[in-house]
Amino acid sequence: MFYLYFSNIQILMLVFAFIIAVLGAVKMYQIKKEYLVKQKELEVESEKIELERLKITATPEEISK
Repeated sequence: MFYLYFSNIQILMLVFAFIIAVLGAVKMYQIKKEYLVKQKELEVESEKIELERLKITATPEEISK
């Protein structure tokens, strides 16, 4: 049987690398969520601007319909 023997420093390095990987994945998830929220906010703002532009260019007759 083949056994792997790790020293304490190697185990600590593996644990540290694993923690960094998990924190990196969490941070990537947070950034992606923030990006999607910002994108949605920009879409809503764009729609507001488009509606405002249409309201400005509409004639009084079109508004009263």
